[in-house]
Amino acid sequence: MRETFVDAGWGALVTLALSIFPFSSVVGGAVAASRHGGGYASGLWLGTLAGVAALVPLLALFVPSLFIAGALGFGIPPSSPGYGLFLAVAFAFFLVYTVGLSALGGLGGAWARANTDWNPDPVRWL
Repeated sequence: MRETFVDAGWGALVTLALSIFPFSSVVGGAVAASRHGGGYASGLWLGTLAGVAALVPLLALFVPSLFIAGALGFGIPPSSPGYGLFLAVAFAFFLVYTVGLSALGGLGGAWARANTDWNPDPVRWL
């Protein structure tokens, strides 16, 4: 059980380190699943866990940036009646982007571990 959380932590760390690039969640989920091994269900679970672990620090940056962008006049201003709906849609998109793509990367990492010689272990590269 401990190895599961360690591997998910590595996946979250990779997601955070590569967060300046698009679709970094896919790479983080793939790293977590390929480090752990196992089947597709295990890869899906590890990718999801890595996405949830990466969601917390990314959310700490996402929420203030939405408020600042709204205050500067981009998007919907915070005083608008539709601001709550805008936040709900933006958060849902953020959740699907971060956790959903990380789970998809977990499936890809499980496939890569089973069918290729690809080794994305971050400990190997450090």
